[in-house]
Amino acid sequence: MADEKSLSFNQVREISNTRTFNNLAATILDVRSAAEVDGGRIPNAVNIPIGELGQALGLATDQLKKKYQFVLPERNSKTEALLIYCKSGTRTKMARDILEKDGYKNNLYVYLGGWDEFSVLDKK
Repeated sequence: MADEKSLSFNQVREISNTRTFNNLAATILDVRSAAEVDGGRIPNAVNIPIGELGQALGLATDQLKKKYQFVLPERNSKTEALLIYCKSGTRTKMARDILEKDGYKNNLYVYLGGWDEFSVLDKK
């Protein structure tokens, strides 16, 4: 993955505030467990646990929305970006691989600092 696809804390904070990135609508996807998300998350992030991601990608749009209360951006959308993160980066890389294998490439970004970094820096 190219370095330009890895986002900084400041970029992620801006995305969480505006829900946009590079003039694209942005979805922030948290791939931690529901219990971890209950302990805090990046504002405006949505959740699909990493263990459910592959199955979720196979759902029809209406089924995905019913189960998770949101819809993922289309693969390689020119109008929507998808940003993924976890606790510290490991599951983010796994999710990136799953999503890339499913066809996400040009509109897929990662935040490797994860919740560990965001939760500390956002308080400063």
